[in-house]
Amino acid sequence: MIGILVLVIACIVIVKLISYKYWTCIYTALGNENYYKAVAKLEREGIPFKTKTPMNLGTENFQNRHETTQYDVFVKKELEHIAQRAINKN
Repeated sequence: MIGILVLVIACIVIVKLISYKYWTCIYTALGNENYYKAVAKLEREGIPFKTKTPMNLGTENFQNRHETTQYDVFVKKELEHIAQRAINKN
């Protein structure tokens, strides 16, 4: 039973790694507000994106974690320049 669980987890990890192969990180936001501003700009331009949130273990300020959470925003490599322009617009 444990072997099957390990195999399933390994498959999930491999699929995630492969799915990010053709994507590139264009922006790292700290906090919910910065994240929502960035993805709103991408959505407005119709640019598909993925978000990865690394685990922030050891955060002492648990109540204000929404201000310190890191969000990595990925877009397809061929859309990188368009997405960068969209993110940098005012």
